Amino acid sequence: MSEIKTSYLFAGDSFTEGMVGESYLERVAKALYSGRYGLKGEVLNAGWGGDTVASLHHRLGRTLVRYQPPWVILAIGSNDVWFQWLSTHSLGWWLWQQYRGLRFGQTPTTDLDEFASVYRALIDQARQIGARVLACTVSPLGERLSTPVNHRVARVNGVIKRVAADSLVPVADVWQSFVEELSRLPSHSGYLPAEWLFTWAGRKHTQQTRPDELALRRRLHLTCDGIHLNSRGATLWAETVMTALARAQNVGGAPFPDLVQRWNLPCFKQGLLDVCCIEGSEVRARDVAQLLADAYESLAFLTGARPGIRLAVLNEVYWNRSASPGPYPRPTSLWDGKPGAVFVPEIYDERFLRELHVPEAVAGWSLWPDALAALGAPARATALADLLAVEELAHVFLCDLKVAAADPGLRRLLTAYLTQVVLRTLESGGRSGAAAMWNEWGRVLARSGSEEGRVRLRAKWLYEEYGDRLVAMFTGHAAPEVAQITTLLGTGVPQA
Repeated sequence: MSEIKTSYLFAGDSFTEGMVGESYLERVAKALYSGRYGLKGEVLNAGWGGDTVASLHHRLGRTLVRYQPPWVILAIGSNDVWFQWLSTHSLGWWLWQQYRGLRFGQTPTTDLDEFASVYRALIDQARQIGARVLACTVSPLGERLSTPVNHRVARVNGVIKRVAADSLVPVADVWQSFVEELSRLPSHSGYLPAEWLFTWAGRKHTQQTRPDELALRRRLHLTCDGIHLNSRGATLWAETVMTALARAQNVGGAPFPDLVQRWNLPCFKQGLLDVCCIEGSEVRARDVAQLLADAYESLAFLTGARPGIRLAVLNEVYWNRSASPGPYPRPTSLWDGKPGAVFVPEIYDERFLRELHVPEAVAGWSLWPDALAALGAPARATALADLLAVEELAHVFLCDLKVAAADPGLRRLLTAYLTQVVLRTLESGGRSGAAAMWNEWGRVLARSGSEEGRVRLRAKWLYEEYGDRLVAMFTGHAAPEVAQITTLLGTGVPQA
């Protein structure tokens, strides 16, 4: 058990402030005091009821400067969904929201791109004072998960996890913990306050009645009012956060082995990759593992880096139980200074493929290699989509090389360029057509208006202009070299 004590500053809204319902933070404080998760420390409560991601960003800087915490835990985003939803239900809520916005700056950020930008700025604020960051997803708003408001929560959580992955920040997936717990419980109550006067009266009642008693009356399992926590929900939230903190500090083991130890999944080695997969998908896993093993050898030769890599080929159930920072089924990667992990789906669903214009790219490409030419369109679509896993592997290599870690836009372009280089290398090693198919797909994406497609075309231009010579510029770890790349990419690359 670690004997080192540290400070953990929790920044969030009413969940963190703990004025309504049971407090998850009190349970975290007790766990840190007792060292129950292998961590010792104290809690600093920077929660404020009603806060949105924008208002937290506005006030957090002063708090960080004052306390200089080694860790910042971000538990924010509920009100960015909740306030918008409430304001559509009555004039009273709309006026209340206008007042909160004018008086405290607690205006919801409803555009997901803007939410991502502000959330990233919160992470940058914490890092400016040298703190490490843990991001918490948003818990459900109401215990019925199929409602429109929870569909919105799920989308916000996807943004939080993607920003965290881009910023190399670990995640405490509170949403997933609640979803799994609720899935084991019967008859979910639809209780969720909406009308202004009714909610105001209910809040007065809540202050005079124990949260667990309110939950029992309303047939709620994890909350006392559909939103704020009862004792069971607070305990679950605290356990999720403490487990994530312990994993982030490498106490009690890394998250990937859980796939093996807890769920007994089949595992094997492919080159330097440790691979696990769901039972029955071993053939699929070996195909993906061979692709990534070939790409790994190419990247290792080009960069001189040899990071540890674990590959997980999972279905949606196991994906959501894993440490994957991204939504199923898009290939994604995780890097926190220990062996990196690449997550690949057992199968791609049709909606995902359509959203990424994969069928369109497959239909428009005729120069398939012999191995794929004999297969049908679904198999070709899978082979094309699997190239996203090569891109995620390139991302892990860049993380290991500590290149452009503070600039997600630059890192995306460098990742796309490195992917371009390794796919060209794979072509010469027997995987003919890989780069050509990737670039055709990029053109299809760019025509659809996708930023991902435009980045790929910029990376293609870089390769055509410089070949693989740029790789040597960002594998030397020297800041002037990274600055040189930044200048080059900022001035010389077409914007597609």
